[in-house]
This record gives sequence, structure tokens and C-alpha cells, in this order.
Amino acid sequence: MSLTTEPLRLLSIGAHPADIFDQSGGTMAHHVSRGDYVGCVVLTHGARIHDKVISDEMHHRTEVPDAGKLLALMAERSDLKAEETRRACRLLGVEDIYFFGADDAVLIMTEAIVKQLAMLLRELRPNIILTHFPREGDGLTNPHAIAGQIVLAAIQLAAAVDPGDRRPPHKVAQVFFFGTGAAAIPRRQVWDADGGFYNDVFIDITDVVDKKLAVLDALESQGYGGAYARKRIETSDGSMGIAAGVPYAEAFISLRAETHYLLPLTDYALHGTRESDHERTRRVSFRIKVD
Repeated sequence: MSLTTEPLRLLSIGAHPADIFDQSGGTMAHHVSRGDYVGCVVLTHGARIHDKVISDEMHHRTEVPDAGKLLALMAERSDLKAEETRRACRLLGVEDIYFFGADDAVLIMTEAIVKQLAMLLRELRPNIILTHFPREGDGLTNPHAIAGQIVLAAIQLAAAVDPGDRRPPHKVAQVFFFGTGAAAIPRRQVWDADGGFYNDVFIDITDVVDKKLAVLDALESQGYGGAYARKRIETSDGSMGIAAGVPYAEAFISLRAETHYLLPLTDYALHGTRESDHERTRRVSFRIKVD
């Protein structure tokens, strides 16, 4: 059986507002262009993560505001992050974005958040889910890993009935876990030696890398705008691209093995056998144009 040509329904689920974009922004852009449904879910408000006021300016103060003032400030920053997320989605052509608003102080898998997400899955009925690898980092305290675990539990629950939800069960056909952070270059933690997980799917995003750059530039409160957006794409999507044999790529770990009628072979693989080493080097050396 060949790849399906019927319209698909994709849902990208991130722990924090920026995750869905830096991990799958290019992939989402491709599927929007194809005419597929693409929606996004952000589990936490993300005010504590990389915010230039909460986590940056406060770092240099001798004392943070009292609880009431700090909560008000966090709510204000959460609203700003949500608006940036909506703006980034519009740049990709994505209309549906769902904010769960969980506090990112300690993200844990609770029955409430799993049921909330399962209900949304029964409503939206995605064929494909993009989300965090459930064993990223130590797999225990890493919020990305916890988010992935929440998603897997919700997928399981969505495939069954649940009292209080009149929508019929829904089964997700495939899950692709974000490869960056889960199967990327080992860093400086003992957890990086665990697992042996690898990226088995690469999406060539070279043709939409400028769009992804504009999306990351929109995440100003995250500190992504400007030089960092370019640095991140060159080092992350660029390194994944080198591994995939293209200038820029997003990498994923598929949950389930695929079944085919014929052995699968991509045009990328065939083309790669017909070019010399230097031709390949020149092709993957394309860089984002900076005005």
C-alpha cells in the first residue's frame, strides 16, 4: 500500500508555547499547503520558561514581587505568550490553537488533564499526532517527557468511551515524537547516554525555512526573535538536514512501524545515489538569506 492521498488531520501538541513551532513548524507548514487539517495544543501557559521578564529580569533582582503581584505578572506574560502563539500560527496558516493553561511549575500527569486532552482528541479526530518523546531527558521530571506521557495516556483513553463524553471513541493512526532533544546530539547529562533512540523520519523543510524563521521571530517573549531564531534553525534543523541529506530538516521518532505492500524507497534516497560527495555538500550548504 502506498502513502495515502486522502486529506489528513494533524495535531501538534507541545508542553510550552514555543515547542510546537521549533519542533514541527516546517512540517505543519507543508501539511497546511497540502490542504490537511492542522491544529495545535499547548499544555502549559509557559510563563516560567525562557520569559524575558519572569525568568530573565527576575533572575537579577534581589527580591521578587509578593505572591499576588507575581501571579498577576505571570498571567500578563501568559496572555502575551498566547498572543504570540496565535500570531505564529497565523503565519503558518494554522487556525485552531488550544491552550490548556496548566502551570509549568511542576507538570504532572493527572487524570484531569488526560481526560481533557482525550475529549479534545475525540472532538478533533486527528490521524497523526506530533508531540514530545515520553522518555526525553530523564523521563521523570523533564516537562517535555511528561507532556509526551500525557499525550500517550490521552490517546489510549480517546480510543474508548468515557462517561460524560457523548463523542464516539477515536483511534490515532500514527504518532511522531519530536526528535530534537530526544535523539539529537548527546550533551552533558547522564540521561543522554540512556536509550539509544534514533530519528527514523526526516521532513525536508528547506522550502519553508524562511516561514519557520518568521514564526520563531514572532516568539519575542521567549527570546527567540532575531539572532537566536537563525542560530537555532542553523544548528538544529541544519544538523538534522545534514543527517537527512538536505539543507534543513525536522526529525521525528515514529511510534509504530509502518506496513507497506512494496518496499518503500524515497526519491531522496534515489537522488542521493546519483550525486557525488561534493555535489551533495554543495546542495546541503544552502543557508537562510539574511537581509
